[in-house]
Amino acid sequence: MPIKKKTARKRVSKRLSTHSKKRPGPLRRLALRLLGFAVLATCLFIFARDELGIDSPEQDRAIANNTELQVALAREGFSPGSIDGDPGAQTKQALGAFQVAHQLLPSGVFDSETARALRIVDPVYARVELTVADFARVATKPSNWVDRGKLDAMHFNSVLEMVAEHAQSDPDYIRALNPTLNWEALNPGDQILVPHVLPFQISGELGYVRIQLAQRILQAFDHDNRLRFHCPVSIARNVGKRPTGQLAVKVLVDQPNYTFNPNILSQTAQREGITQKFIIQPGPNNPVGSVWIGLNLPSYGIHGTPEPEKVGRTESSGCFRLANWNAKTLLKASWVGMSVQIDP
Repeated sequence: MPIKKKTARKRVSKRLSTHSKKRPGPLRRLALRLLGFAVLATCLFIFARDELGIDSPEQDRAIANNTELQVALAREGFSPGSIDGDPGAQTKQALGAFQVAHQLLPSGVFDSETARALRIVDPVYARVELTVADFARVATKPSNWVDRGKLDAMHFNSVLEMVAEHAQSDPDYIRALNPTLNWEALNPGDQILVPHVLPFQISGELGYVRIQLAQRILQAFDHDNRLRFHCPVSIARNVGKRPTGQLAVKVLVDQPNYTFNPNILSQTAQREGITQKFIIQPGPNNPVGSVWIGLNLPSYGIHGTPEPEKVGRTESSGCFRLANWNAKTLLKASWVGMSVQIDP
């Protein structure tokens, strides 16, 4: 899905004229020649930049609406969850985390001081163009677990789901941005308007991670205790399956497979008549999403999810579930042995 951005063509016209009655001296003539060369070089550079589609240096501006607030937070590594243009509790938590990281009053309110610290860079939106390869990444997920185990990969269920995850957005919001699209009749070459958010990367190595169960948030800190990353997290629905205290990272896996164990998912196994373990292949719709950060507590980990828009709003079987894009951000800055503190 290549991202297309328009660059405005700029015209440059400058006129140099002299009205001195005296012929300029040698030094002045040299200065005028140098100035002329500089203007010519500037015009040629601007022309070449426009012809080649090179963007001008990015400039920030004041945030004007709710979508821009969510996009700006996500770009800074303070995820508001799936972008939907209607900020609620998760956006307020992300804003409060941004304020903590920037030594502002952590009110969760977009006040004037926060507005000076958090700004937006255009473009806020971009168009992604669908390719043949994109359609090859889409396949309907079987309704039962045994058939899922027969697939070669757990692809996206639909183009809408794929595009929404790419843009860290709620699928319903992507639909609202593209009201005239027929989602059942898309083809390669079609373009879809989305929030322009690239995957956030944490610079340097993290020191530790803290998960706060009551707030359903995960935060990552560096070795100097500075808050570097924040995102919503889903926790176990069964209170007895919510560990607390200090754990540690045991294994880091990008694009993990998943072992269906009938002893763990006993109700599902009984309903579908499953008696043996089997493997479900990697993919965004794998039960643990596209990332597995295993912890030193058997069967527990921090992982992705097939339904990122539900993170922090629904509960898991026991693990700590993140949106796939946030799980990838965390994976790249984590290390085996890193401390994971879980607070009630």
